[in-house]
Order: sequence, then structure tokens, then C-alpha cells
Amino acid sequence: MTSETSPAVHNRLDRLLAFLKEDAGNDVLRVDAFEIALASGNLTVAADLIKQADQLQSSPEMWRMRAANLSIAQGRHEEAASILVALRNQVGEHPSFAQNLGLIASLRSDYQTCFDEIKSWADVEPATAIDPGLQELWLRCLHHLGRQELALRWTEERKAVSTLSLQALGIASLIALDANQLDKAREWAEQAISAGAVSVEAFLTASAMALMQQDANQASDYAQQVLQVQANNGRAWSSLGLAQMLNLELGNARASLEQATTFMPGHIGSWHALGWACLLQKDYAAAQRAFDTALELDHNFGETHGGLAVIAAMQGQSTVAKEHARRAQGLDPAGMSAQYALALLDGSINDEQSVRDFARKLMVNRRRSL
Repeated sequence: MTSETSPAVHNRLDRLLAFLKEDAGNDVLRVDAFEIALASGNLTVAADLIKQADQLQSSPEMWRMRAANLSIAQGRHEEAASILVALRNQVGEHPSFAQNLGLIASLRSDYQTCFDEIKSWADVEPATAIDPGLQELWLRCLHHLGRQELALRWTEERKAVSTLSLQALGIASLIALDANQLDKAREWAEQAISAGAVSVEAFLTASAMALMQQDANQASDYAQQVLQVQANNGRAWSSLGLAQMLNLELGNARASLEQATTFMPGHIGSWHALGWACLLQKDYAAAQRAFDTALELDHNFGETHGGLAVIAAMQGQSTVAKEHARRAQGLDPAGMSAQYALALLDGSINDEQSVRDFARKLMVNRRRSL
């Protein structure tokens, strides 16, 4: 948990509320109490403070902005957007309006609208100071839109003039990883983490880099740091599952990868990894279901057919195995799983340890798809 939910924070909020009872007209105290209540998840308290401000008619525009922030925290996005648009129409353009409207769009997975809302405030001269929250929103928006080149150029330009926030640097590390710029990804993640940033993206990058080095324990540690703050992060569950696969903790790996596929049902790599975990447990039916799901997502992925070939070969279904291997090699001549299935069929590989060794090798080679 973050310090925002610590007992000290709650004690401070209680003290501020007590002071407000004695000095109800003190808007400075009310603002401080509201911000702490909002950050610590005390949304009922935050709502009561807004009602007090409304009754006192204290700085109405600023308190309407805070009402929009509360509505966002409550998941009432339509209400928040309505407040923000009305304020913008009343007082004119402001980066805070754009940032919050962009955030609402991103929460709806409408990243193009997010981009349109914040571009004029975020894509400015590198030396221009930008709110850290806007930097983070901009990079996450670009990441989701696949605008990796723009995101990396923007990051490098701001980094060069020291106007990039640590959190933004952590986000950029994951974008660099997904763009296959591994040295940059490693450098940026290490810089963000060593500077004390609690960055989900930097931890994800560091976990993936550890997997590439076959350092399962470090990969697991970074993945678990993500899950402490985002228990529904599919990439973290996938990374944790792969780390557990490397250590041949098959039961744990299977459980983690089941979580990954729950939170990322469209991620083929996680379905493959789950299939291999089940296969190594000799649960061929479950392995078949995992690879069949991957096949439904993309019928033209060679490693899916390769995995199905291995499942069939391990059960002595040579005709089915050869057909899947043929299709796998047609889609990806260098595919590892199809080659392995054929080796199983011709008897050149037949011991259980070789299956485990191959699965570990395959998981390491698949680490960049996290």
C-alpha cells in the first residue's frame, strides 16, 4: 500500500476535520482535507467537504473542478465530463480540463479522444514544464495507440533537457521494451527504479529483462511489486508465471498464468505459456483448451499450431501432430515447437527432462511478448 493510505495520513485527515469544526469558513483547511480524503479513498468525506464548500459558495469554479475529480474517482465519468466541459465553456481552455477529459477518455479505452484532448498541451517544446500527471497520461495514450516512435522521441527530447518526470521515464521504459529497443528499456527502467520511482511500467520492464537473463527470482520479485499495487495487471501475472515456469514451479506457474489470461484474454503469449504449464503437468486436456483458445484468437500463428503438435505427439496422435507441425512450419519455418513435435514423433527426443528443458527455453525466447 502507498503512504496515502497509511495511519499517519488518516490521522492527519482526522485532525484537519477537527480543525474545520472549529473554523468552518477556513477554505485552506478544507482544500487540504479534500485532497487527502480523495487520495486516500475516503470518498464520502470528500463528498461532504464539497457540500460544505457549495453551501459557503467558496471559490465555486475550483470546487466544481474538485467535484469533477471526485466523480472520476467514483467512476461517474459522464458526470465528471459534463462538469469539466461546462467549466471549460465558462472560463476558457486550461491544461487541467484537457488532462481530466483525456483521463476520462483513457478510462473508457478511447485513446484517440484522449490524444485529441491533450496533444496541444503535451506535445510542446521539450523545455516547457508539463505537469507530471499529464506526461504520464500522454505516454500511456501513445503506447495504447501504437505511437511508439513519437513516444520515444518525446521522451528522449525531454530527458535531454531534464523536464521528464521519473514516472514518465518508467512508462517510457516499457514502450522501449515493446519497441524492441532493449538497451534503452533496461537503462530507463533502472534509472527510474534506482531513483525511487514506484513505477508499474518500470517494474514490468525490469521483470521482462530479468527473464531474458533467466533470472527467475528477480523477474518474480519485480512482477510481485506490480501486483502489490495492481492485482489485476495481466502482464505482471504473465511475467510471474513465466518466472515460475523457469523454476519449474508448475502449479504456481499455472495459477499465475490462469490469472494472466483472465485479465488479458486476448494475449496469445499467455495462453501459450498456460498451455505449456498444463502440458508439463501432463494435463493434456487443459493444455489443449489453452492452445485452442490461442488458435481462436489467431488461426495463423505458427507457435500455436506447434504447441498443438506437441500435445498430439506426446499422446501418440501422430497424424494430428504431423498436420499441426506442417501448418506451423508453413507459417513459421523457424518455429521451435513444430521442430520439437517432429523430434518427439521420430523418437529422437523421448525423455521427460527434455520436455521440461525445451519448455524453459521456449518461455525465455518468448519473454519479449509480455
